[in-house]
Amino acid sequence: MTKMTYVAVLDKVLAGETLTADELEKVRALRESVAKRNATKSDKPTKAQRENAELAETVASAMVEGVTYSIPDLCSLVPALAGASSQKVGPLMGKLVDAGRVVKSVVKGHNFYTLA
Repeated sequence: MTKMTYVAVLDKVLAGETLTADELEKVRALRESVAKRNATKSDKPTKAQRENAELAETVASAMVEGVTYSIPDLCSLVPALAGASSQKVGPLMGKLVDAGRVVKSVVKGHNFYTLA
């Protein structure tokens, strides 16, 4: 007898075949494990997400209205961004753009940001 795996049982379910009592129990166990895993998921932001939201707020409060900033400009303006890469700062600015607090413009492939 071959080992009964979740894949084999699910293949039988998808094929519309009749399941034995052991196979049915295997499907129930799989369903229970998925339900348990989904119940432990949280919609709360992670520590990194909270830190990034605070950092984005710091950037927005440091910007002066009417002034256009590049990412290197923002890194020199905000001490918390000193040494940060554009891969770090770009998504932070994207959150501010999505929130409507900052306007993004692209000139010759470079991103520039202005307070909305």
